[in-house]
Amino acid sequence: MSAPVERVVAFLANAGFHELPLPLVIRQSTFEFAAVMMGPGDASDIVLIADTVDARDADVVRRIQGVARALDLARSRNPLTCVLVGPRPHPDHLSRLMQVCRVLPVGTIPSGEEHSEEHLSNWLAVLTPLDQIDTEGAVADPMAELMSRIDDLTPDVQALCENVPNGPSAVEAAVNELLTKSLSAAWGDKA
Repeated sequence: MSAPVERVVAFLANAGFHELPLPLVIRQSTFEFAAVMMGPGDASDIVLIADTVDARDADVVRRIQGVARALDLARSRNPLTCVLVGPRPHPDHLSRLMQVCRVLPVGTIPSGEEHSEEHLSNWLAVLTPLDQIDTEGAVADPMAELMSRIDDLTPDVQALCENVPNGPSAVEAAVNELLTKSLSAAWGDKA
């Protein structure tokens, strides 16, 4: 296993994937890949990791299509993803791969730990769970928060917030009333 493939395997292992034994065997057919992973957790995603440095594009396509065909024959419902490490295959070959699985061509992985982690998290984000949203400091009562932030507005404008619970048409009517009241003096001067 090459160093870039090891980085991909480590990245996916940290995301909850587990490595399957090689060679991959499906319905008595064997398939050789740099690594094969499944997960995350109890999920059934199959991730084929192919190193394109020493392999011909046509060979990579043939092996991945073979796995897809074997999974179809086995009536498998496992989502199939292929992570291509190394030079990007020709667009025609990528197109053929995209017909049978999700293709993530990570390309050449930077050698630095921090840079490789960032690179992989960008390219493999679709395989990893979303980050949890930090609800610390979340506003529990948006109206109270709004009222605390409009202290510098005139009392008439602040009063518009009282109409918010009644819906947008109530706010619109209150704005129209406020404008009519404020502009009626100007309309009287021009008449």
